[in-house]
Amino acid sequence: MDEIDRLILRALQEDGRTSFTDIARHAAVSETTIRARYRNLTDQGIVRTVGVVDPHSLGFLAPAILGVVVTPGYGDAVARAITAMPEISYAVLTLGRFDLIVEVFCRDLPHLTEFVMGTIHSVPGVVRTETLMIARSYKLAYRWALTMETDEESGGEEGVMS
Repeated sequence: MDEIDRLILRALQEDGRTSFTDIARHAAVSETTIRARYRNLTDQGIVRTVGVVDPHSLGFLAPAILGVVVTPGYGDAVARAITAMPEISYAVLTLGRFDLIVEVFCRDLPHLTEFVMGTIHSVPGVVRTETLMIARSYKLAYRWALTMETDEESGGEEGVMS
């Protein structure tokens, strides 16, 4: 990745609807160059452009974070089974108290209860779960720095994210 690729990513993180023409103008290259670079970034799996929808506005009023403890050796199988469920928006393997952390969006408390007690607990390899109801979200970000500062640039330790 070079500076033009980073510029494309920064522009799309700022506003996913930014036109290739605007990005090209800012980068002082042709729109064709930006289009080809974007296609390459997409093909490599570096960038995906998606619409982000507020689940609350669609009536999903019972969001939660689930900590899932899994039988040793079942982590990948449980993760695959859970991530296939439409209620799951985020799932990660962790190294700590829980083997998986997942974010779920359910319509209401009865839906969440049935989902956890019926659906999640019926997955082979799930030992136990802990449910943390989300009362309020303060930040949901899809943006982060795309460059690493060097020691001279940051005035501190090398590898500090900018």
